Amino acid sequence: MNTEQLIKINREDERKALAERSASRLRTLSSYVRANRMNYVAACELLDSEAEKIEHEAQELNHV
Repeated sequence: MNTEQLIKINREDERKALAERSASRLRTLSSYVRANRMNYVAACELLDSEAEKIEHEAQELNHV
């Protein structure tokens, strides 16, 4: 296996892990909204805060 193939496999693995992590986090948020019977405004605020968290993580990766 050459270096390019290894890089491609690694990137695919990273994308798969990110997708699984994102799906898990969305399920957790969904359960939280349901369990707390949040109204749409509170649910939107929760999603906004999660989006900000993800954006912050992305910005940190740009500085690595």
